[in-house]
Amino acid sequence: MWLRKKIAVVSGLIAFTLIGISASRQPGNDPPRWKNLRIIPKTVDDVYMEALMNKYDRDLGVTCNYCHAATKPGVVPQRADFPSDDNPEKKVAREMMRMTDRINKKYFGIENTYDFDFEMKKKAAVTCRTCHRGTLLNPSHTRPF
Repeated sequence: MWLRKKIAVVSGLIAFTLIGISASRQPGNDPPRWKNLRIIPKTVDDVYMEALMNKYDRDLGVTCNYCHAATKPGVVPQRADFPSDDNPEKKVAREMMRMTDRINKKYFGIENTYDFDFEMKKKAAVTCRTCHRGTLLNPSHTRPF
């Protein structure tokens, strides 16, 4: 009797474990969360993406709406439409990202991988702050929504 209970409990635990394992999703099989990324890898995680965008904000002295268009009329609350390419400044920002990547690679041998390890170990020699110093030349560039 005691042996049957033990076998039943062990079998139940094994079944529960196998069901749990089969129901879990494998890391890396999730579809990319981000849309319309052209330079930053689509696999970038939320924390790094937010930190990177905040760094660009500080380096340029702007807010999200400088590069990102506002949501379409009728969308409430009004906010930045991050995937949209409607704001021409976003194209300029991408060109600037490519430029700093080329400069860092050609002159300093630093290749930006756009991940946390890059930020912690291989600080780029040239960043947005190198030229912009935390402010754009024309302070009227920031636009409210």
